Amino acid sequence: MKSVSWWERPVLWAQQIRQEPGAENLRRFVPLVHEAMKTREQFRALSDRKLQQAATSLTSTSLEKDRDLVRYLALASEAAYRTLGLDPFEEQLLAAASMLRGRVVDMATGEGKTLVGFIVAAGLGVMGRQVHVLSANEYLAARDAAHGSVFFEVFDMQSGAVAESMSRSERTQVYGCDVVYATVHQVGFDMLRDRQRTPGTSRMLPQLDAAVFDEIDAVLLDDAMVPLVLAGEADPAPEEAALTAVVGELVEGADFEVDGERRGVSFTDGGLAKVEQTLGVSDLYAPERFELLTAANVALHARALVERDVHYIIVDGQIQLINDARGRVSDRQRWPDGLHAAVERKEGLVVTRQSEVLDQILVESVARSYLSLTGMSGTAREAAERLHDDLQLRTGMVPTHRRCVRVDEPDRLFSTVVLRDESAAEFVCAAHQVGRPVLVGTANVGESERFAQLLAERGVTASVLNARNDAQEAEVIARAGRFGAVTVSTQMAGRGVDIQLDQQARDAGGLLVVGLSRYESTRLDRQLRGRSGRQGDPGTSVFFTSLEDAVVSRHIEINEPPISVADDGRITDPRFLHLYGHAQRVAEGKLSQLHRTTRKYNKIVDAHSEIFLKTRERILVEEEAFDEYLDQVWLNGPEQGARWRDEPDRTLAVEVVLHQLDRAWSGHVNLLTATLEGIHLRVLGRLNPLDEFNRVAIQDFLTLGARARDAVREVLDAAPANADSLADLGLRRPSSTWTYMVTDNPFMSQADHILAFIAKKTRGEKLPPLTYK
Repeated sequence: MKSVSWWERPVLWAQQIRQEPGAENLRRFVPLVHEAMKTREQFRALSDRKLQQAATSLTSTSLEKDRDLVRYLALASEAAYRTLGLDPFEEQLLAAASMLRGRVVDMATGEGKTLVGFIVAAGLGVMGRQVHVLSANEYLAARDAAHGSVFFEVFDMQSGAVAESMSRSERTQVYGCDVVYATVHQVGFDMLRDRQRTPGTSRMLPQLDAAVFDEIDAVLLDDAMVPLVLAGEADPAPEEAALTAVVGELVEGADFEVDGERRGVSFTDGGLAKVEQTLGVSDLYAPERFELLTAANVALHARALVERDVHYIIVDGQIQLINDARGRVSDRQRWPDGLHAAVERKEGLVVTRQSEVLDQILVESVARSYLSLTGMSGTAREAAERLHDDLQLRTGMVPTHRRCVRVDEPDRLFSTVVLRDESAAEFVCAAHQVGRPVLVGTANVGESERFAQLLAERGVTASVLNARNDAQEAEVIARAGRFGAVTVSTQMAGRGVDIQLDQQARDAGGLLVVGLSRYESTRLDRQLRGRSGRQGDPGTSVFFTSLEDAVVSRHIEINEPPISVADDGRITDPRFLHLYGHAQRVAEGKLSQLHRTTRKYNKIVDAHSEIFLKTRERILVEEEAFDEYLDQVWLNGPEQGARWRDEPDRTLAVEVVLHQLDRAWSGHVNLLTATLEGIHLRVLGRLNPLDEFNRVAIQDFLTLGARARDAVREVLDAAPANADSLADLGLRRPSSTWTYMVTDNPFMSQADHILAFIAKKTRGEKLPPLTYK
């Protein structure tokens, strides 16, 4: 195992002394790894049967003692070699040992994280834990569960993967495996389904125990604030079509104004008057028209800020949303219903079914439901501070197996996007002429296709990997390392497939990674760079950037031109190179603030959910709790509920109680969803949005129980003597339910920014630009 370079040691020591996030000392586990490599020798001569006996003898062993951990790592190494043909490096065993001791590890791309995941999952299983390995997507979950099954069998463990197409019974069976591969979204959706269960229906999910997160920063940071929704059918609001029509005719600058970051938009007085005239109302800001005002703002957001081929694509007449962090289609993801329908109307598409939210949960809340967490990523170090602050997880770096010889060139900064792309295209063509494989990273679908066309005009045919063809992902990436290959892709994070170089490609200099603009997160930049230089391969990375890139234009304003600009538009003025980095740091700071803001809004929702679910579960499984509930339903005459205390009517009464509780909870969730969508408008009354949201949430939750009890009493008092189902009582659960993810909600996670924008516009103040001094 290679030691840290001499010049890095003082910095590392200082970081460890200051206990900086990301500087966790993992080298304390190096002696255990060396001992495991020695101990492995005694297992090499064993037959497969004897090896399995030795492995299963570890069952229910706590691996907290060093000697037990050493023995496990030695057995796991030999088992991996015999079953998978993979001989773990010392660095992989170091990562596994660190994770089994509760750390998060930063491992570079191509260092074998999949095998590490197998070893960690089996180790947790040996300790008697039920393990969920949470992958970036369903394809990787299925692949890894199948690939690792023979390894897990050595330890007498079963593995399985959860797929969207599975029935409830199939899911329940998979969740019974020792090691379950899934996405955090699937687990969250199944949590929501379990929360709606009725008498006679068993849980799919057992108690969430141990989680191993692959690409932990992508799941727990990029997706942390994504709400997972269980929905039922609902009727659309009739005025929404009219709003979309009138908003579609408004003119930017005259009827509405968009802020410099293109994250917030607001009506001008003239635009608002046009909307009021179309709707036939005199004052859209009147308290009784709050919902209509919210719908108008949603329609305006769809009109002005949501862009085709950036935020979504259209496939077979359906809108498919693009995950910004991964550059691919997000399965079953949609915006909040009003916004989603508004975009469908904007595009002239058939509006998909409207939904009523039955229940929802944040991805971060799903993660917090596990008793223990660990994980790995190629960019965990950049996320270490937030992982520590949010989830109390400590992060350390694992050295690469072979020294990285990739050359990371300084950025090439240009004045405009056009000049940037022209220069980048010439650069790519020059590399292609000598057969060097090139990977070009772009920000979105539209940009990837435009740049591929620029290359085609120069006689270079590129493979394009974006949200339109991500089903061919593995095939495209498999070719990307071949001699002469050129690949243009959207974000490469979480793709789970390494780019393998052939010998000619190595001789030509290895993979050349070209980034077109930087992302708003340095983690994503590093993930793109990390595609080159894996396992000691040669390689180069360079970013072509411009002052028109979104990371600059959205976050700062430039008040002076650069002093030194070459004929091709390249800027060599060092102040502006610093300025670009400053803009990216501003963007990262804002993203972190948005994350914290969203968590503040959802803190009270999580608290209410916990109280509600405890009540619901007790009524479902505890006879005494149900009897106590009936006493509360008929406080003035408990004998009125006597009929419902004994079978066969008791089971029906339990269903009625759960139905009315669920209806009350659904009403609470929908009220809060609607409140969040319009929360930024509360600033017009000089109110604090978070305080107002909490006030609404508490006020409604305090009456939720009484509303449910009143509804139960009304139904049961009127129940016919021969009633034996909800239908006989005039009640029904939704005939169909479905799950989806809500993307970043501009009226929730970005509330702080929008509030500031509208407040200043309301007071007639000019927004001061953020300038570089």
